[in-house]
This record gives sequence, C-alpha cells and structure tokens, in this order.
Amino acid sequence: MGHRKGDPRPDEQVNAPPGYNAEVVRLAMTYMTQPKCDLTDPDAVAERYNWYMRTCIENDDKPSVAGMALAFGYNRKHLLRVKDGQIKSVPQECCDTLKGAWDALEYALNKYMMDGKLNPIPALFLAKNNFGYKDQTESVIIKQDPYESGDPEEIARRYLAGVAPALPESRPVAQDAPVVETVVVDRTGTVE
Repeated sequence: MGHRKGDPRPDEQVNAPPGYNAEVVRLAMTYMTQPKCDLTDPDAVAERYNWYMRTCIENDDKPSVAGMALAFGYNRKHLLRVKDGQIKSVPQECCDTLKGAWDALEYALNKYMMDGKLNPIPALFLAKNNFGYKDQTESVIIKQDPYESGDPEEIARRYLAGVAPALPESRPVAQDAPVVETVVVDRTGTVE
C-alpha cells in the first residue's frame, strides 16, 4: 500500500509502543528525584555518573547529556560550564570526571548515529548543542603573484602564452608590403 497524500510519511510518525511514554516519565522522575550532586566532591561526581550509566543499562535507556544533567540535579548548561572549568569552586578532578562522562556520551551518540539507531537530524542537533559540532566549509586562499619571477622576458612570454597562444613568437615584417595612404575628404568633397 502506497503513501496517501496528506498522511504523515512513515519516517515522520512517532512509533511508540504502548507503555513507552510511561517508561520515559518514570525514568525522568527517577533521575530528577536524586538529591543534588555535590560537584565539589570528586567521589560524589564519579559515583553519580556511574549510577546514571548503570540506571541507563538496567532500564535500556539511551544515555544523554540532558539525562545526565537531570541525574546530577543541574541543567545542561550549568553542567557544561562545570565541565569546561568555568566554575572556579569546582576542583579540576571533578571537571575531568565530567569531561570523561561527556566523551562517553559523545561516543554513544556517534555509535547510535553510525549504526542507524537515531534519526540523523535530531542526532546532528544534539551533536551541535552538546559536543560543539559545526556545519562549516573552510576555504584557503593563497595569494600568488603571477609576475613573481621579476624577469621581464619571462613575464612577457607567460603573458603572450596566456593571451595569444596561437600567435608565433616573432612575426617577420614583409619587405614588399603595400603602403597604405590616408586620404581625408571634407564635407564639400575637397581632398586635403
């Protein structure tokens, strides 16, 4: 049976099995109800990350930056600033643990994308927002002076080769060429 005009395409439809939404909400509440993690305690940061990943494994939940932030008790932007060392009260060891956690989440996102387990459009959106990916094209411009040799004969030869490649390098002047005389006639018809 083909696609009928006006109906959503199969790839646009959300195919959630019964109970899926309840499972998502249950997991969100599990992450959200954890006490706020002390981001200045390296052991607490490592333990919370490990707890989050174990919970993902036990519940077959895809790990994500948003899920991890919820499990830590902070929003994504705050956790990103901590990871990047922008919050001076957080020790470097805690920042390093979060960097490792971020790397693991980036790996998971890449793996899901490469294995076709995530739609590429939202996956790219997540990669840009959470891991600094960019759509960019780089152009390298090299300025090169075509007359850099400085030798006038070489410059003339290259110029002539580019402008008039069909012309011979030297054209002999004909000795018996006719002489053309210019005659000017005014309005009255008088020859000057």
